[in-house]
Amino acid sequence: MSLTLNNIDKLDAKILTILQERGRISITELAQMLKKPRSTIRERVLKLERSGYIKGYRAVVNPEKLGYKYLAFVMLKVRRRVTTSGISNQEEIARKVLIDAAKNPSLPFVEEAYIITGAYDIILKVWAKRWGDLTSFLINYLASFEDIISSETFLVLKAISENKGVFPCK
Repeated sequence: MSLTLNNIDKLDAKILTILQERGRISITELAQMLKKPRSTIRERVLKLERSGYIKGYRAVVNPEKLGYKYLAFVMLKVRRRVTTSGISNQEEIARKVLIDAAKNPSLPFVEEAYIITGAYDIILKVWAKRWGDLTSFLINYLASFEDIISSETFLVLKAISENKGVFPCK
């Protein structure tokens, strides 16, 4: 079996598809489903892990069960410059927000942050347990960054599709 950057064979594609849907499946069950020897499937999974196709395994948690009632996407427009650390200001701000939100329980949970193109520079996926937490995050916390020029917040009314990173492996 040879793996290249964007070229995997049909068996590897099937393995990736099943693992994305059933991450806790055993190698034995996977081999039975694919009608292949256990040793072959085990070796394939190890190669997919080593080559970076599989980044890890984790439980997908329901935020609402943990008390997170509000989901918002926050768009930030940032003054662009290179920082003393040599990275862009956008990246530095995004990383700081992620770190602060992870450490400070009074801040909402920032699940994701991306540097983007277009009218805005950063997009944040933010979960809040209370309306006041989101309000404080937007009005007080983000305002403490002198290089954030403006923000726009989009509240999610209803999630229609949540694929959770299940990529087509065709």
